[in-house]
Amino acid sequence: MPVGSNAKLVTDFYTQAFVHRDVAGASQIYVAESYIQHNPQVPNGRAAFVDTMGPYVKDGVTFRIGRVVAEGDIVVVHAESIEKDGQRSAVADFFRVENGKIVEHWDVIQAIPADTANGNPMVPGTATSQAPGHR
Repeated sequence: MPVGSNAKLVTDFYTQAFVHRDVAGASQIYVAESYIQHNPQVPNGRAAFVDTMGPYVKDGVTFRIGRVVAEGDIVVVHAESIEKDGQRSAVADFFRVENGKIVEHWDVIQAIPADTANGNPMVPGTATSQAPGHR
């Protein structure tokens, strides 16, 4: 599958699963049953992913995609998540695609502070943090 197709597949999955909060439906379409998970809080397998992430996403966390980068069979989604309590995080989700399905996932998550040394956003297209003294 060409790199552009992998990026579209992952973007469509992420949008349906996380932006539109349909983890089960998106997983059925885009995720392999033998899905390998590297997040230590989520078990392997498509069903386990749905069982773990479905309630979390339905519970009110929101996601915004900032950028998608693809190289070969790896697609990275750089996004912002916002918890119900307003806590913002920068997220980098790495997906490996094989035969038209997402087969593996890694992620890196970092809290977005209210103040930064530079005032630049941590995720493209999202709200900027404030540099000290610039509120």
